[in-house]
Amino acid sequence: MTVQELSFANRVTQNLELLSKKEKHIAKFLLENKESIKQMGITEISSKTNTSNSTVSRMMNKLGYSSFGDFKALITREDHDDLPLADVVNTISSYYHQVIQSTTELLDIAQCSKFVEAIANASRIIVCGIGNSGLSAFELESRLMRMGLQAEAITDPHMMLMRTSLLDENDMLLALSSTGKTDAILATCRSAKKRKTPIYTITSQNYTELTEIADEILFASDRISVPDEKFINSQLATHYILDILCYLLLKNDTYLNNRRKTLEALEIN
Repeated sequence: MTVQELSFANRVTQNLELLSKKEKHIAKFLLENKESIKQMGITEISSKTNTSNSTVSRMMNKLGYSSFGDFKALITREDHDDLPLADVVNTISSYYHQVIQSTTELLDIAQCSKFVEAIANASRIIVCGIGNSGLSAFELESRLMRMGLQAEAITDPHMMLMRTSLLDENDMLLALSSTGKTDAILATCRSAKKRKTPIYTITSQNYTELTEIADEILFASDRISVPDEKFINSQLATHYILDILCYLLLKNDTYLNNRRKTLEALEIN
């Protein structure tokens, strides 16, 4: 998908590292005030963010908008189909919809196929993540194990380095990191690179060391697509991608039968 087809939140996430400190401040303000900015001009936005018209315009250009008018037209169109937020249930339903739609915008089916092929062909699959991403790593480990694949989730930085030191070009490292800046993940990827181990990543931000070092990348929507601090599900976009990858993997009869066997084993016991 081209940058012209991306939502404002995804454009910010993908290009965050290209923005200056003031431009990031403007982007944060716009994300937090999407409704009210529809009635604002560029001068009012620059005034409210203590910046200048030229800084606002420069940020728009970096995000792929041809002009401020182009930005206003596209962001108004984005919210045309917003779901009603009448109560908590509808609010969360709307947030799920936003995150999934935002991630779908970023997904490349050809990249998904590359991930599936790599998982299927790898001798060993090491899935690394820290914090909430670590929980997603364990979830993927469980799913792949039930398919009969040799997968291991690691969330301890020292264990990551030790296990990576034993990998080779026939294995696969899958790094989960929303920001792409987690020190332990980056150190693990550098180690894997030295051993010519293929590195795959699911992340939110582009133009980071992680996206530079990875062989293949899938982008997930960042939490900024839902600017509400009470919505704390930081892994929804990642799990959506994992669901897609696992669905594609389970088209393989062997993996599907293996999963059935593990489910039957649980029923027996």
